[in-house]
Amino acid sequence: MRYIKNWKQFQRVLISIFLWIIAAIWYIPIFWMLSTSLKSTQIAITEDPPRLIPKEPTLENYKTVFSAASGISVMRGIINSIIVAVVSTILGLVIATPAAYALSRLNFKGRNAIFWSYVAILAFPGVLFLVPQYFIIHRLGLMDNFLALILPGLGSTFGVFLLRQYMLGIPRELEDAAWIDGCSRLRFLITVVIPYVKPALTTLALMSFLGSWNSFLWPLLVMNSPEKLTLPIALVRFSAGWGDPFRGIGPLMAGAFISVLPTLIIFVVFHKYLMQGISLSVGEK
Repeated sequence: MRYIKNWKQFQRVLISIFLWIIAAIWYIPIFWMLSTSLKSTQIAITEDPPRLIPKEPTLENYKTVFSAASGISVMRGIINSIIVAVVSTILGLVIATPAAYALSRLNFKGRNAIFWSYVAILAFPGVLFLVPQYFIIHRLGLMDNFLALILPGLGSTFGVFLLRQYMLGIPRELEDAAWIDGCSRLRFLITVVIPYVKPALTTLALMSFLGSWNSFLWPLLVMNSPEKLTLPIALVRFSAGWGDPFRGIGPLMAGAFISVLPTLIIFVVFHKYLMQGISLSVGEK
């Protein structure tokens, strides 16, 4: 028994070491990006061997990124991305929550057909819907409008699926007790269901925000005005203005790090909620 116990501990140590190595490999490009953004362009190009920790760190690259003289307003892109991501996330939760509640707690004709249609949609890649979405947005006259970025993401099939799986874990006895006390469905949804599925709502909110923040292809198709560009598109326009990529390697790395910073912060701060929400919701039957 002692041998088996020691062997299991040894296995845990090996797995931990392996995971730390994988994490280090994943983070090296991000550390390198941050390091290069804190170096002058000349040092970043000519330094041999390259240093991960800058000898003389500088914020000049970040000043260049936020400078109006660059021709493309990266700061405006950040503001636009925040607006679109926040509004999309809030409206997405408002729509997905009652839809998931109906599919999980209400008995009506065609409920299973609707649910399995949602599951079927999840099997297709999102890029498959770009063309029909583009024609719909164009026909509605919403091209180059923030609504073109917000509306397509409101009917999130994954969000409804995630919340529905989580709501199935609500005890039926709790619902019956609420009906006996005269609780309406709306009140039950607000006072009981939403607090119960708070981890899943947090997970969905974080994933929706990151999906909108990092979206590139769809904003590239529907947005044209420089003052309405989101951050990923603004950074591409900013990088194209340098012509020679080596000449602008410092500012480019600064802009790239600004783009990934919210993702890093959200993952580090809320990774517990992300893992807990996904694992528990998928585990429900």
